[in-house]
Amino acid sequence: MRIHRHFRPLLSPFPLSSPIHHISPTSRSKTIHTFTQRLFKLPTPPTPTPNTHTNLPTFLTYTTRTALSPHSTTYIGTHYEYTVQQTLRASNFTLHRTGGRADAGIDLLGTWHVPGREHPVRTIVQCKALKTKLGPNLVRELEGTFASAPAGWRTGDEVGVLVSPREATRGVREALARSAFPLVWMLVGRDGVLRQALWNGRKKEGGAAVGLTWDGEELSGMDAVEGEMASAEKRWMGMWMDGGGEMGDAERWELLEVVERIFPEEKPLLLGTGKRCSALSKEERARVVQALRERRALEGEERVAASG
Repeated sequence: MRIHRHFRPLLSPFPLSSPIHHISPTSRSKTIHTFTQRLFKLPTPPTPTPNTHTNLPTFLTYTTRTALSPHSTTYIGTHYEYTVQQTLRASNFTLHRTGGRADAGIDLLGTWHVPGREHPVRTIVQCKALKTKLGPNLVRELEGTFASAPAGWRTGDEVGVLVSPREATRGVREALARSAFPLVWMLVGRDGVLRQALWNGRKKEGGAAVGLTWDGEELSGMDAVEGEMASAEKRWMGMWMDGGGEMGDAERWELLEVVERIFPEEKPLLLGTGKRCSALSKEERARVVQALRERRALEGEERVAASG
């Protein structure tokens, strides 16, 4: 089912001084741990080329080391992309800069963790830090990225986001309204303040700064989302520990590999009722435990054979 059938977010004003909208050079865009990313079935973005920076602080360090002019198009464009990356964390986006010549016109890739959804929305972002007037051709460019996006972002459950420090023109608004794709326009200033959002022709605006909500529910920000994921992961891992304690890294990966092989759709439940953290039944969990025992027994036999 395509996301635009349920895409009914609203906007509500936030004070201009709200810290979630302001970006400082020391703000860091956190990265979800590889194990957690795989456990929750989150898509893996391609590694940017060259991989010399991953957020605004590391980019500023890079520009100091290389003496990159702040007036160059590379500096302006990259700085703006990282500003957008950090700004949208406040609205439950976790984004990664793609970069490189083979980025297919995509600047940021990631997921949007909206309330009430067990799985996040795949998100494709284009950033246009242009001084010139923006036209409807940018909407067509964004539409084209749906076909060229990495496989993890071609699931039929993705949204395209076009971000610029300039307001959407009438031509842009009309192009968004005509589009068959779920698209969002956002005006994010170079100072990291979100001031306008336009959703396929439906728009509400606040004052100097706005904050996003989803079906009337405020978005808590990625820090809160990642906290919920960590809690769900802890409960899910504890489900396999009869005697308490914690698994080592090797054991965690081993368990995940076995679960993926037998129940490829299994993941910790973020919306589980009560203490329910898994869709697996008691019998299904027993199958996983038995498969783990058989795997370890086979590995033990192979080690004995190799040593002999």
